[in-house]
Amino acid sequence: MNYINEINKLINKIPKSLIDLSEPDRQIRRPTQASSNFITNKAQGDWAEKIVTDAINNTSQSFVAVKYGRSDDIIAGDDGFPEFFEEFRCELEMIGKRPDILIFRKEDFQ
Repeated sequence: MNYINEINKLINKIPKSLIDLSEPDRQIRRPTQASSNFITNKAQGDWAEKIVTDAINNTSQSFVAVKYGRSDDIIAGDDGFPEFFEEFRCELEMIGKRPDILIFRKEDFQ
């Protein structure tokens, strides 16, 4: 069975009372400014990801952590944000949210 078929089987199991995926997407409005709360949370998340990645890479004999998700520092109000936001929205629709960190067994990672 291929990946797409497997995903479609999982999607069909989602109760419509949770989310009706046959309904058209509602229009997503692009944020116009970044709040200090968002900026603080983003900085804390970036810090936490670095701590976890460094901890695994500096101590594990068996595993390696690799940053994978987006690491853009652009926020609402910055030049180029509208284009960035649209590109990111399209990516989310196509493949969903990527994990921020991937962990591999060292022997499997090149």
